[in-house]
Amino acid sequence: MNRLLVTTAVVMLIGASPALAQSPEPGNDTQAPAMNAPTQPSSPSATPSSEPGMKTPDATNMKAPEAMPDAMKTPQQSTETMTTAPKTAQFLSKQQPEDWLASQIIGQSTVNAQNETIGDVNDLVTDRNGKIVAALIGVGGFLGIGEKDVAVSFDDLTLTRDENNDVKVTLDLSKEALTSAPDYKLLNEQSVVEGSAKTDREDEKRTY
Repeated sequence: MNRLLVTTAVVMLIGASPALAQSPEPGNDTQAPAMNAPTQPSSPSATPSSEPGMKTPDATNMKAPEAMPDAMKTPQQSTETMTTAPKTAQFLSKQQPEDWLASQIIGQSTVNAQNETIGDVNDLVTDRNGKIVAALIGVGGFLGIGEKDVAVSFDDLTLTRDENNDVKVTLDLSKEALTSAPDYKLLNEQSVVEGSAKTDREDEKRTY
């Protein structure tokens, strides 16, 4: 009788084993399998966490990025190159009737209205812009000895040409007036007076 009961219990246990293996454990039917949440990237400003075996960088020992080499920089044109345009030279192709050459004036005899020779044009005086402001007329003396240069306004001269294009210089003054006029002194002939900054031209403007 006991053997029959033991055999029946063993058979029942063997038949119940698959059902016990397939039945879920208590409490697991309501819980979803755990899933690892995606790791969020740390913000640039976040302080890096210390991990075993890793050394946290020291902010005091961190070097600033080196400056970009000149070869990698974008070339920039200077303001002068971008704004200043090259100057265009102007050329004259021929002499006009109203154009006068200094070489044709210097050395010419100067006559008055009566066609009397009163002197010679020894030189021309220009300003810093190249405009002729005066002519130096040599008067007095003999064969260049004792001669002096008198500066007369270039506007007082009358220039004409003959049939051979030779220049004639006329000045409506007498020889006596030129002889009594003051001698024109060059810079290297002037005596420097300490404390005086006025020029003869400034004095002449004030006089007139």
